[in-house]
Amino acid sequence: MERACTDGKVPPPSALKDALRLVARAEQSSSGLSLKLQKKGYSRAEIRFAIDALVEAGMLDDLRYARLWAASRIKRKSDSPRELLYALCCKGISRGTAVAALKETLSTDVQLALLRRFVEKNGLGESASDGALRKRLCFDGFSAEVLDSFFDE
Repeated sequence: MERACTDGKVPPPSALKDALRLVARAEQSSSGLSLKLQKKGYSRAEIRFAIDALVEAGMLDDLRYARLWAASRIKRKSDSPRELLYALCCKGISRGTAVAALKETLSTDVQLALLRRFVEKNGLGESASDGALRKRLCFDGFSAEVLDSFFDE
């Protein structure tokens, strides 16, 4: 419960306090947390202070968020690596951080399983030649190593 000041007014909660509540509930990205705090009416300076404090304390980490988000998304959907990269960037994750997270998350085995689901979901194996399919899958971000394994099956 908020404690009232001597004049009877309730002091406003700090951006850091609200940010701590949000990161305690679920992993957050810096960008997502910033938007949530903006909606609560905090100034840019208050938001920056809160985010910097949480990053310094290790409670807010965009790479950790991106890895967890990608792993969850891979289990639920059949997105290509390119689609995963785009989605992370749309969430405010820097391209470099998103690429690093996907590199860590998309092991060869995970990527091969994702490739199989992606081909099945999009009906790509039925009418395309191997060369055209390989070119399309390469464009979609699947590695050459994974494509070689897939076409050797």
